[in-house]
Amino acid sequence: MSHFSRIKTSITDLEVLQQTLKDLEFEYSIDKPQLKDANGNLEYVDLFAKKNTKNIIGFLWNGKEYTFISDFELWQNHYKLNPNILIERILQQYSINSIIKTTSKEGFNTVKKLQLKDGSIKLVAQRWN
Repeated sequence: MSHFSRIKTSITDLEVLQQTLKDLEFEYSIDKPQLKDANGNLEYVDLFAKKNTKNIIGFLWNGKEYTFISDFELWQNHYKLNPNILIERILQQYSINSIIKTTSKEGFNTVKKLQLKDGSIKLVAQRWN
């Protein structure tokens, strides 16, 4: 039976989350967002992300961090998406964007971003005095 699943995250920065979703080619909205599961139940969230006009994941702010909310069964059965892979990609890109934002505030410029064979990302930043 289809239902909403919730996954706690360490995502805390809305601006970085929005950039992450853009980088991964999601559309997102913070204007009265809601998700619908396969049974037609609605879940209100603070931000939802969609791909190909399908609202597939929501983010709910709990006062400290965002929680993923989605109907993972619907992903697998109807959209043919693996939720674990998608969540990993979002978290990885969020981490990269957080590092870039923080290092930029410290005066560094990102000069190289490489995807390694194992799927990890190598960032090279430099700062001129």
